[in-house]
Amino acid sequence: MKKVIIGRDEMIKFPALGNGEMRAVDGRVDTGARTSSMHASNILVFEKEGVQWVRFDFEEYEGLEARLWKQKYVRSSNGKKQSRYFIKTKIEFANGKKYPITMSLTDRSKMKFPVLLGRRLLAGKFLVDVGKMFLLGKHGEN
Repeated sequence: MKKVIIGRDEMIKFPALGNGEMRAVDGRVDTGARTSSMHASNILVFEKEGVQWVRFDFEEYEGLEARLWKQKYVRSSNGKKQSRYFIKTKIEFANGKKYPITMSLTDRSKMKFPVLLGRRLLAGKFLVDVGKMFLLGKHGEN
């Protein structure tokens, strides 16, 4: 498989969340992070038809829902362990390509980027040119 060259920042959408109506956000590619993460607030775990789901807010979108994949402890960038919820969803880059992704839900309100794309997404599919941004374009330009 030929690897796609991406920049340190790429515009992404979450087509499986929010009825596909969510706007694109700037995602930071982080080769130091094993897993990808997205900002989430007001996280609530609930049961739907015998399966655990999670409801959360992301940016201006309230009440997003996804099936809860798992909960586990993660060592954050500050070295502290914290319990996080994980979901499986899809991301869409500005070039229209979609990829399955596992995201941890965490409070990134103090961070510049609401989304980090980690090594598990990148491995085998992408090469990162850290000197460039938006190599896959910006949503609405294609």
